[in-house]
Amino acid sequence: MLKGLNLMTAAELTEVARMIGVDPEGEPEEIRQATLVWVAKRVGAPATDSAAVERGALEKIAREFGVEAKPGLDVNELERGVRIKIAAEAAEYLSPAWHLASALVAIGPSDAVTPKLELLEKIASLAVPSHKAREHLVEGWQAFCQRKTDEEQLLEELKPTLAQLKAKPDKLGQALTLALVISLADGRFAVEEEKFFRDVCHQLGVSPDGANAVLKKVNNLFWGHQLDVSPKNPTEAADPSQEVLAALKAAELTLTSAGTLEGLVLEARDKVIAGEETTTALAQPKSGWKKLFGGLTGVAQYLHTRLRSDEDVQLVRLAYLCIVRQHAQAVADKEAAEAEARAQAARQAQVEAEARARELDESTVTARAPQRRSIKMDP
Repeated sequence: MLKGLNLMTAAELTEVARMIGVDPEGEPEEIRQATLVWVAKRVGAPATDSAAVERGALEKIAREFGVEAKPGLDVNELERGVRIKIAAEAAEYLSPAWHLASALVAIGPSDAVTPKLELLEKIASLAVPSHKAREHLVEGWQAFCQRKTDEEQLLEELKPTLAQLKAKPDKLGQALTLALVISLADGRFAVEEEKFFRDVCHQLGVSPDGANAVLKKVNNLFWGHQLDVSPKNPTEAADPSQEVLAALKAAELTLTSAGTLEGLVLEARDKVIAGEETTTALAQPKSGWKKLFGGLTGVAQYLHTRLRSDEDVQLVRLAYLCIVRQHAQAVADKEAAEAEARAQAARQAQVEAEARARELDESTVTARAPQRRSIKMDP
């Protein structure tokens, strides 16, 4: 947790300061110290002992979430237990919204499934920080979207999910907004997608005016961003791939409009894990993204429904994001070490191969060299 706080950038720390109510204009180190003082008060630990503050915070969160914290348990194991528990609960809470979004993807154009699911994966990655677990999640969405299903059958399959959302009104707005933003990732909102969205709203008890309000809000955000990121160069504007790239960027920026500390942490995490490399317009790095997606990750929303007080929410949110931050760094360090080990092994293999080649060349030359004949002369 402390390592994650120390890894945070000035922008992240400014958001931390705003969240917990300390001066956001301070220098990064000042904000870190003020944050430790704030946490110390929450857990009853001396602010001068950072290790005690860290352990106190983790033990308090562990008790709140039912994570076993035996006396003397290594702080790394305590962090791991807290991270896994919060992530599992958040994923369970958010899965109905993800399912609804994937259903809207399934009903839309088949050639847009890939970019839309990639955007959905990015949203889910805060609640599912494990890359392997996320791959399994995406595989399920892909299988769901690849089936040949009509709207009536899809609505029937969605009934349990819609019942969950209807029973929890606090999830509805986030779920509908997320589904719409994901559906716009290809720059289109097909007739069948709009019809399905309205039918879903009807099933959820959302009035036509309510559905129109959500559509208008997301459309205004998306098309405003679409105008901002559309190619200005005539040659680029005529390139279909540039048009698709602009649509994807606009969808990302639409999510950014509610940007929060979560988005900043994930942006930083992306730079740590994926570096600055990008692939094609439709295949951004799997472990993160360049823009801020905090607004619709839903983790803060989940914590507000799970915990009793705002201060508890702020403490858990801060701790979880710090742990995610340092977990990303640990993953990156491990991958870098493994890559270096592979490179070292490859270099060693190359050296050995060259040595064997030289030995073979030398033996061949020796074998082919003319042998001197000794002629014995008669006396």
